[in-house]
Amino acid sequence: MEYELKLDQEWLWIGLPTELDHFQAEQIRKAVKDKMQERYIKYVIFDFERTSLMDSSGIGLIAGRYRELAVRGGQVYVSNVHDRMKKVLTLSGLYRIVTPWEQVMVSESENN
Repeated sequence: MEYELKLDQEWLWIGLPTELDHFQAEQIRKAVKDKMQERYIKYVIFDFERTSLMDSSGIGLIAGRYRELAVRGGQVYVSNVHDRMKKVLTLSGLYRIVTPWEQVMVSESENN
């Protein structure tokens, strides 16, 4: 399964593929770079709904987008992270720089 990109104002949603390996990570990186040159993007959501495997290239993809967005005051979110991927995100240290989207949604609903 291929990846998907959806833009909404300053937001970019990335539906990740089943396997996020070097090949897929490089394709996504290039596509995101193109979108960021076309339009101002401040927030990125990586959707892991279909993802069952991610190697170090996927970790690098996410960390790289974090570095790009941090300089403009942006944020990277992850969504629909299954238990297996939670372990990868935790062990890699990515949970120190990304925010689970579901956590944001719960906080917003509690504030309203």
